[in-house]
Amino acid sequence: MVRFCDKVIQYSFYLLFALVPLILTPWNFELFEFNKMILTYLLTVIIIGAWLIKMILRKRILIQRTPLDIPLILFLAFNFLSFVFSIDRHTSLFGYYSRFNGGLFSIISYILLYYAFVSNMSIRQTLFAIRYMLFSAALVAIYGILEHFGIDEKYWVQAVRLRVFSTLGQPNWLAEYLVALSPLTWGFALLNDKFQMTNDKFKFKIKNSICYLLFAIYYLCLLYTKSRSGILAFGAAYAIFWGLLFLKLLLTQNFALAKNCAKKFLIFTSVILALTFLGRSALPALAETQEKLLITPSSDIRKIVWQGAINVWRHYPFLGTGPETFAQSYYWYRPREHNDTSEWDFLYNKAHNEYLNYLTTTGIFGLGSYLLIIAIFVYWNLKKFKIKNEKLKIEIKNSKFCIWNCNLSFEILHFALLSGFIGLLVSRFFGFSTVTTNIFFFLFPAISFVLTDKTLLKDDFVGKPKKLNAMRYALCAIILFAICYLLFAICRLWYADFLFAKGKKYIQANAPLEASDYFQAAIDFNHSEPLFHSELSNAASVLAFSLYSQNEATTAAQMADFAVQESDISLEISPYHLNLLKTRAKMLYNLAQTDEKYYQDALETLLGASGLAPTDAKISYNLGILYYHLGQKSEAIKIMEKTVELKPNYEAAKKKLKEWKNE
Repeated sequence: MVRFCDKVIQYSFYLLFALVPLILTPWNFELFEFNKMILTYLLTVIIIGAWLIKMILRKRILIQRTPLDIPLILFLAFNFLSFVFSIDRHTSLFGYYSRFNGGLFSIISYILLYYAFVSNMSIRQTLFAIRYMLFSAALVAIYGILEHFGIDEKYWVQAVRLRVFSTLGQPNWLAEYLVALSPLTWGFALLNDKFQMTNDKFKFKIKNSICYLLFAIYYLCLLYTKSRSGILAFGAAYAIFWGLLFLKLLLTQNFALAKNCAKKFLIFTSVILALTFLGRSALPALAETQEKLLITPSSDIRKIVWQGAINVWRHYPFLGTGPETFAQSYYWYRPREHNDTSEWDFLYNKAHNEYLNYLTTTGIFGLGSYLLIIAIFVYWNLKKFKIKNEKLKIEIKNSKFCIWNCNLSFEILHFALLSGFIGLLVSRFFGFSTVTTNIFFFLFPAISFVLTDKTLLKDDFVGKPKKLNAMRYALCAIILFAICYLLFAICRLWYADFLFAKGKKYIQANAPLEASDYFQAAIDFNHSEPLFHSELSNAASVLAFSLYSQNEATTAAQMADFAVQESDISLEISPYHLNLLKTRAKMLYNLAQTDEKYYQDALETLLGASGLAPTDAKISYNLGILYYHLGQKSEAIKIMEKTVELKPNYEAAKKKLKEWKNE
């Protein structure tokens, strides 16, 4: 039974590394991140459940101590405290809907996976896990390359041929993923000469030609993402890997191996130069395209968003506003200059800088513990800069594993993992983490620690197995029940989103009755999601107006009350969610066509939204329109003048203002 638990843990990690980057579905509200997060939760439950049963069967606690214990505990503790004092606990717990990664549940999941990995995976299993990572990434990159040539162009609104995103969902996310894994291809190309692991049943080797091919696929796809942050992160990873390697060899005066490494370095550099030359049109020179499309450069927008993030932190310095609450808190202190950009009416739910995002949402304590994880892992790698050339023989279950030049071989892998890890850090300075790359952030250190362990097998049996008493059987049964319950609950979350996505399609097709049915069904499976209640409220308001138009005033009034009730539920769960307030204002405006009393409610809602987002020009514009409908012309002109001040090139606002003044 213990061996079975080991196998469950082992293959679940293989599935985690292989399937999470690949999975997406066309049936959900968010095609990419939601499915990756759901799969991560499912596999986490299975892994942790098998690990707990294994501990019960072995009658011992099997938790491996690591150098990151204190920083991880601090990181989890400060995120939990930030959740307790969050302005929106629902969002802080589950994550922002459509992003999902970053909520407290996801952080707990990543940390549990980290400890499950270091406590259960052997070196042999870890090397296989890396292989699954690399070949899964090859599939992702091949799909990205095919996207560049138009394989799925008709399915996306985005210009996918211009900037590919493959199964990751966004070009910068794909670039970060490829940058993290590229150094492993360099490492294994070097290990083929000095690293051997042999056994009758087990042979681990990636041929040089395959390493070169994998890297070429990754790099070409990276070029097609046109991600400037990705190219910069790649350069940092490349310099760190080869710089550390050659410095190590020079310090140890291993000139023969340095000569061999130099050959590999020249081969990889030649691949980079050749592909860069062939794909030079794919380099991230987007300024001309952006200028033609009147798109504000992303660097200019980031500076504005970063300033807003710092403004929020100044008001919530210690624990922030709560994990994943940037979408709510940013608009309280959003710089007016944001209105001068092409994305002036976008809702920003991330700071587009992972460090500022943590600073804003979890305060200096959350960011400090996050940076402590990074600092200790980097320090641990640099501290292990000494090597000893030795031949290590280990006998496990009558099989001999011979590792030649073991320390140097695994140190090359450490360099590769560290380089990929730093590539993540550089990329995150201009973006933010996703489910896939956060798995790497927490499990790259775990892999490094496992590769340092010379035992090769975590929990080999000593002596004869002992019989279990009834209490332990009962505990195993309870855990199995808990696993089944959690898996079922997670599947319900997925199905609720599936129903919600169907409802959204019916709303777009102007079929509010069918949409309402699906929204209600989604709520039946996940009652706590405020977005479901908000959309049901909006659909109900459209139905109320339709019924009123058919002279069914009584039924229309009942439907109107239901719409208001659903909107109240959504704002009770997430009171500072700007999109929910905007939907409520729209809903009340629809109801005002049936009963003018709702105009005042809509006005109060927009005033509340304006208080939460004082520099949002669109809210100000709609507020002016509503004042005009209520006959308060002077107040409407005053608000519209403010709108023009917020956004001087707002043509619709200037037109209305001119019309009203001329009346």
